[in-house]
Amino acid sequence: MNSNTNYLRFSLFHRFCHFLVIISFFGLVLTGIPLAFRGYGWARWLYELFGGYPTAGYLHRICAIITFFSAFVHFINLFYNVSVRKKKGYFWGSNSLLIQPRDIFDIIADIKWFMGIGKKPDYDRWIYWEKFEYLSLMWGTLVMAVTGLILWFPVQFTKIIPVSVATIIDLPSIALIVHRYEAILAAGFIFTIHFFHTHLLPEKMPVDEVIFTGRITEEEMKHERLVQYKRLVKEGQLDSFRVAPPSLFVRFLTRLFAVPILITGLIVVGLMFSALLVWAI
Repeated sequence: MNSNTNYLRFSLFHRFCHFLVIISFFGLVLTGIPLAFRGYGWARWLYELFGGYPTAGYLHRICAIITFFSAFVHFINLFYNVSVRKKKGYFWGSNSLLIQPRDIFDIIADIKWFMGIGKKPDYDRWIYWEKFEYLSLMWGTLVMAVTGLILWFPVQFTKIIPVSVATIIDLPSIALIVHRYEAILAAGFIFTIHFFHTHLLPEKMPVDEVIFTGRITEEEMKHERLVQYKRLVKEGQLDSFRVAPPSLFVRFLTRLFAVPILITGLIVVGLMFSALLVWAI
């Protein structure tokens, strides 16, 4: 295995979209979560840190617009590749992010490995939990977008539904409840499951640099995605993905940007869980 041989895993476009998601998600969490936990001192302090009312609200809406933009360019790129360039494999096959029968077998194999009754499964380009995270991001973005727009423009949305229904169903109140608890769920998931699956594994700490540099070493690829590696070798395509390793400066910038964000997310989720624990007790 050669740690100096690198292959391209994420294009510049994918890294750009992920950067937008990071910026907008953290902005939304840091300006929105304090409202859900406004009874706690840390939440009030955090809200005031971002300017309080109405400044934090403006920042929240700006981050929402960035989220809409990232989703828009993602689906435009998908449409362009499928409809214009006629590229295949987006909805089925080894390069697809949709759940397929192989993923079910991988889950079963993973459970058997955890229980010590089977060997560790080998994965292709996308591991099943990465697919679940992608699909949950799509679903969560849709839910947060719809409910967020209702809260942003409550009068306009209330006018859409019939008066007879509006007198029974308080649409803005329902949107507020869904928006709040989906936000708590999303923040809790990203700052725990995603962080630990991606960045806080012993071999990755303090951060998995691949989403920032776009490059994965040959050693990592064989360890994490052996099926993809063997498939590309068999198809004679592996060398076409070979790229130069990231420079020390790029790796330094990656850690300078990512590590504080990781720490911030872990602190926020710790405060959230402690507040929920106090509430439950």
